[in-house]
Amino acid sequence: MKYFMVIAKCGHVGKNNYYKGILYIKAESGKSAARIARETPRVKHDQKDAILSVQEIDLEEFKKGRALINEMHYFLCENKQMQNLYLHEIEDNIFQEEELLEESKSRYTKKHSLRKIYNSDPAYDMYKKNRRIMANEFTA
Repeated sequence: MKYFMVIAKCGHVGKNNYYKGILYIKAESGKSAARIARETPRVKHDQKDAILSVQEIDLEEFKKGRALINEMHYFLCENKQMQNLYLHEIEDNIFQEEELLEESKSRYTKKHSLRKIYNSDPAYDMYKKNRRIMANEFTA
């Protein structure tokens, strides 16, 4: 068995953000270490570029890394409130997704107001006049 340090995009830190998390994994190859890392909780499973890098390390580095991970509260949190208490531990490694930011701007732009379309429609003008007339009849 070999030992690997995998840097992956982890989630639960806000919309279009990711935490650059370091995982220490024991595996046969770098490919299998990346697969194991992708299945780890809190790693962004659905993104193609969730695994940023895989590096082979020695046993001593692996043990030190595992000890550091066991001290970090991010991987041990069970809910958002608990994570917010320990956000200061990871805030230096939170980054914004550049590609998603560009796509979200183009996808969620409001094209126009429907009110402008109704206001320029002559049939809608008739509806407005009839509605006012009917409202006045009922109040009179």
